[in-house]
Amino acid sequence: MKLLKLHLRYHPPGIVLEYLQKGVVKKKDIDLLDLNSNSDIKEIANRLCQKELLLTEEVQDQLEQCLETLRKRIEHEGPTGKRFYIYKTLQTHVLPLTNVCFNKTGNKCLSGSYDRTCKIWDVESGKELKTLTGHQNVVYSVGFNFPACTQIITGSFDKTAKIWDPDTGSCLATLYGHTGEVVAAQFSSKGDHAATGSMDHLAKLFDAETGTEIHSYAGHTAEVIALQFDPNEGHRLITGSFDGTISSWDTREKDRVSVFRGHEGEISNVQFNWDSSLVGSASLDGSAKLWDARSTACLATVASHTDEVLDICFDWAGQRVATSSSDNSARVYDVRADFRELAVMKGHREEVSKVCFSPAGGCLLTASADRSARVWSTTTGNCLQVLSGHQGEIFSCAFSYAGDAIITASKDNTCRIWR
Repeated sequence: MKLLKLHLRYHPPGIVLEYLQKGVVKKKDIDLLDLNSNSDIKEIANRLCQKELLLTEEVQDQLEQCLETLRKRIEHEGPTGKRFYIYKTLQTHVLPLTNVCFNKTGNKCLSGSYDRTCKIWDVESGKELKTLTGHQNVVYSVGFNFPACTQIITGSFDKTAKIWDPDTGSCLATLYGHTGEVVAAQFSSKGDHAATGSMDHLAKLFDAETGTEIHSYAGHTAEVIALQFDPNEGHRLITGSFDGTISSWDTREKDRVSVFRGHEGEISNVQFNWDSSLVGSASLDGSAKLWDARSTACLATVASHTDEVLDICFDWAGQRVATSSSDNSARVYDVRADFRELAVMKGHREEVSKVCFSPAGGCLLTASADRSARVWSTTTGNCLQVLSGHQGEIFSCAFSYAGDAIITASKDNTCRIWR
């Protein structure tokens, strides 16, 4: 094996080793999730060199330079006092929007709508690049195949999902088989598989290239409204259902691997952390839970919200988790310290339906029915900025991968880009 290059990975912190093995170029990710502004770079470099055969004494200086670059990036990516300003208002659809997302570089975004279309937008110019037409009902779920972002998946109330080419706007495959509305659709981390969740109580796994159904996952007794592949290998899939349970599946097997039981109400969202060791779940029973992904043991339960918990997300490093609720608040917890509450974000006047961390983790973004989105400090819980101007409920929001742009989607039929 011969090391060719060292690459930096900013979110979550890590390095990627590009090496040659038997004439084939391969890559290996090394996570540095605990790296912070106080880290001892030489000590980390020595530890990595002892552990990893590809990292020899000849590259130690280069390794230390990479680690120092990462450390400085982390140091400067907390709340800086810089404010987001309204950059573009996208008059997107004739009917209300359902979902939005950025591609990895942040130069394109997607919007789904009740008008049965998904649109691709140029973030810089605000111009519509493509309209993806073909669904016969509401386009409810939209997403790219991260990190390549060379394909798009849409899930629709017409009981199908579709895979599209974002450059040509052509439909590459239609994923058939559900007998109920498709409300969740996602590519696996390698992009070779796609999964769908439906109101027919089923989840399905498809070959992303051919559109052929591989497995139909039965076991839930109510609607499957959330799903996620594990971020690394993509062999595991979790599904959350209105039956109050979370199921774990292996893409190489047809039968369910395990069930996470404990919630007393419908599941509103489920997520893996970065290394797929933990599962977080939010429920309309007013609680959020942290689970061991392998054993399904419940590690912690928080019930500090006074109403339904509508969303949950991990930060990129998987060390903190945030929740949002119908009680008009969001909260941040420490995953490593028994779900200890770190901050409470209060200020919205109506329910908070969506929550997400900035890539560096210093800020939290919330979307609310009070027609505003807010940016908060994850350390203090203080509101850093109110993003106002929408004329309807904001139900979806996202940071770009670089953290320098925000997209908000509203029932006023517009998206707003903030820079």
